[in-house]
Amino acid sequence: MPTLRKIYTGGAPVFPRLLEALRALAPGAHVVAVYGSTEAEPIAHIEANEITERDLAAMRSGRGLIAGVPVSEIRLAVLADEWGRPRPALSDEALKKASLPVGEVGEIVVGGDHVLKGYLGGVGDEETKFRVDGEVWHRTGDAGCIDESGRVWLHGRCAARIDDRRGRLYPFGVECVAMTFPEIRRAAVLGHGAKRLLVIEAAGNEALEERLRAAIDWAQIDDVIFIENIPVDKRHNAKVDYPALQEIVKWKVTSGIQK
Repeated sequence: MPTLRKIYTGGAPVFPRLLEALRALAPGAHVVAVYGSTEAEPIAHIEANEITERDLAAMRSGRGLIAGVPVSEIRLAVLADEWGRPRPALSDEALKKASLPVGEVGEIVVGGDHVLKGYLGGVGDEETKFRVDGEVWHRTGDAGCIDESGRVWLHGRCAARIDDRRGRLYPFGVECVAMTFPEIRRAAVLGHGAKRLLVIEAAGNEALEERLRAAIDWAQIDDVIFIENIPVDKRHNAKVDYPALQEIVKWKVTSGIQK
């Protein structure tokens, strides 16, 4: 498609290999990964040619998934991950003091004119909205951090984090590494009981598992489970449906079928 000039992709994690595939398909186009949510679109974006070798190496080492610089129309902060508990109102000064330093992972929150102020009938407002000097802000439910260049890095859904005796693990760090393997179509990290599991959509083979474990040894994954199809959400047909996957994994573990 040599005449195509611009490609924007989002709605689900945009891993580097998708950007590279799009660049190969349309070599003359500006390929842009967009990060946002239904309640705030867009939040940040990055062009494929802006992702450096250093960024790629960081993603391969578990730093997360780069999403780019926040758009100028939005205010963004990273607060301590307290997903599941309502946030109290804050002053602007208190928000700045509560914001985490560069590189520290927490919950991404946003404010601005194009940020949704509430839901129909107020259902869900308590869980996902809070006020900063009277202005309604949105809690994205996404874990991430800001780097020294002011760019957003994503680490996955706050609700999908694993807290265990080894500490806290967010899914995107591991999933981003797994998605650098061409044999793997999709990957997901789960906590199951006391175990950390990596579920991958690929044909099971010991050589692949050995290479994968070597690449993610820092994540202390207990088991790698091969699966034919990782369930995804119906609306996007792209985001991992972690609750549905938990049920599949539960059956596989109970049945003793992991490969």
